[in-house]
Amino acid sequence: MKIALGIVLVAGLATVASAQLSTAGPGRAADGGFGNRVTNYSWDDGTAENSVGLTAGGNIAGINFFSVTGGDNVITSVDVAWGSPAFPAAGPALIGLPVNYYVWANVGAGTNPSGANSVLLFSGTGSINAANVANDTFQSFAVPNIAIAGASFFVGVDVVHPAGTFPIAVDQTAPTFAGASWAGGGASFNPNAVGFGGGPALDLAALGLGNWMIRANAVPTPGALALLGMGGLVIGRRRR
Repeated sequence: MKIALGIVLVAGLATVASAQLSTAGPGRAADGGFGNRVTNYSWDDGTAENSVGLTAGGNIAGINFFSVTGGDNVITSVDVAWGSPAFPAAGPALIGLPVNYYVWANVGAGTNPSGANSVLLFSGTGSINAANVANDTFQSFAVPNIAIAGASFFVGVDVVHPAGTFPIAVDQTAPTFAGASWAGGGASFNPNAVGFGGGPALDLAALGLGNWMIRANAVPTPGALALLGMGGLVIGRRRR
């Protein structure tokens, strides 16, 4: 039986851990127009044990917090896994559902995107691809090279879905990461004032639901690459 946000308020706490993954992940769909990456920001291990939605249907938003690592601060795409191989019969109902996807700056003191803690930098639209449902592959949504000015950021998606469907894949294998994955939405979702229902966003791991299989791909700023190239030329001249 799938777990939905509508029935998780009595769930226990999940294991708390402290590090994000920054690796090239498992199978993905073909990149979008801006799909190049040096770093693949992720909290998941590539395998969905479950998927999460709203019991009665509605607008579910999944949001992940990441810290910029290695200077890779230009977001080129958002990747999402839909459904879970553990529940393949539920997958077909997700195909074609409209999706909004987002990049936010983190302007708060912590990792919570609620309210004024996040500032929307980009939003795009798409739909759930049949090739990426209930099979642990990631659908890539192109982002037009959005630069993160600060030390951390959020990416996410929201989907309006009917009752009995559970769109966004979650990794529930320990360790799970508290303060990293957040749920928003309810009857509607406002990316300019993130929250769940009439309150703040919910910490997915603290509800015992694991972490969203939502990733961000990033590269360094073009200016940083240019400076590296210039530095190489200067060094070469000095060696002569």
